[in-house]
Amino acid sequence: MEYFSKNICKKLGYYVYRLVDPRNGQTFYVGKGKDNRVFAHIKESLINFNGESYLEEDEDDTSAKIQQIREIKQAGLNVIMFIHRWGLQENEAFEVEAALIDCYSGLTNKQAGHDSERGVANIEMIKRTLELKIFDENNVSDKEYMIIKIRQDFVTERGGSIYETVRGHWKIDPTKVRKYKYVLASLYGEVVGIYKNVHWKQSPTREGRYVFVGEEITINSDPEVYNKYMHKRLPERYMKKGISNPILYQSDKK
Repeated sequence: MEYFSKNICKKLGYYVYRLVDPRNGQTFYVGKGKDNRVFAHIKESLINFNGESYLEEDEDDTSAKIQQIREIKQAGLNVIMFIHRWGLQENEAFEVEAALIDCYSGLTNKQAGHDSERGVANIEMIKRTLELKIFDENNVSDKEYMIIKIRQDFVTERGGSIYETVRGHWKIDPTKVRKYKYVLASLYGEVVGIYKNVHWKQSPTREGRYVFVGEEITINSDPEVYNKYMHKRLPERYMKKGISNPILYQSDKK
């Protein structure tokens, strides 16, 4: 199996790479890593490469990336791999990775790149987002809300429905999430949906994932909560560089 020598790994540092399907020349995955991270993908499963797991935090053995790699191998072909930048610090690799993810459509990446709130957007969206007021965390009770960050491309795939996009399928601790009163849907750092009476259940199609059913809060159903959060910007601590997990929990630290 192909791999980098220890000497090469040392010189490479962190790098950003693309995986390309040789059947059509299409880029289907963008990632960052170090050492032999890029070669781990050509395994039939990402679970056992040199005894180390390379599954991403939000993926499993049925992910689209793994399935596509298996199809390529079954066709007797090899995944084409490109390294775009190397010799990077980890924070630099995150930035390059995020920019490349923005540039390629149809990727199997389950998450947007790090700091996707600062990702590709038109001028009007940038102006709107940065001019929004940050929602006030004063007088917020403990475990009042959790946040789920969503992506515009997933919203589009689901017919423009914020609810259908935010409700699943997530890798979460069901005991933990059930403690929170509201689920806030965030798009580009803006709260675009609020849901109450949320009930989490196992996904019927994704093993180990969960979906929720909840009631949307509108200006008519609960004006106080609606005006408190809706179309407000997330506090800066939820927007820090390096945050990639789409699930965020209200912190006791203000």
